[in-house]
Amino acid sequence: MANPIAESTAQFLATLDAAEREHAEHVMLRDSVRPEGVAMDLADEINLAKAIKTVAGADGLSREELTGLKFLLIISGLPPSAQRHVLDYDASTSRVDDVAALFPPASRKACYVLSGTTTVAALDGLSEDERTTCLELGASLGLSPALVELLIAEARATGLAMHEGNQAIVNELLRMREALYDFAFEK
Repeated sequence: MANPIAESTAQFLATLDAAEREHAEHVMLRDSVRPEGVAMDLADEINLAKAIKTVAGADGLSREELTGLKFLLIISGLPPSAQRHVLDYDASTSRVDDVAALFPPASRKACYVLSGTTTVAALDGLSEDERTTCLELGASLGLSPALVELLIAEARATGLAMHEGNQAIVNELLRMREALYDFAFEK
């Protein structure tokens, strides 16, 4: 069965000429903020944004979640055309397995995907439907149940701190997030 996220991203990227795509990749790499050890190209960033729509939309995409997604699109360095493409994407066609198939299992990137999607979903409080979707996503990404629970708890707290506008707590929780990634994948 086809992956609607991957297919729509590939179709969008095919509309960009080589110079546009190279410029978009350059701007994204220059302007994006992400944890150490998580490399994301333009397709990954677009797919992650669609994954966020899929997870946060498990109970309907709220105003807070949409605002959070729009903010992430900006800080990820995605060009306006890619932002519009993501916002126009119909996430009701996507499943957890579609999201998980886009990223390497049992990796820092898998943690990053689960953390990011859960944080945006938690901006208006993590509903039971969203929590269930996050648990399924974590398992589909090959993460251990204990790590999934820890990442969901941290993302839930980060979402609450963001909603409350408490930047100091957000910063501390993001340091905790990176420590969880380090702990899970130390050599």
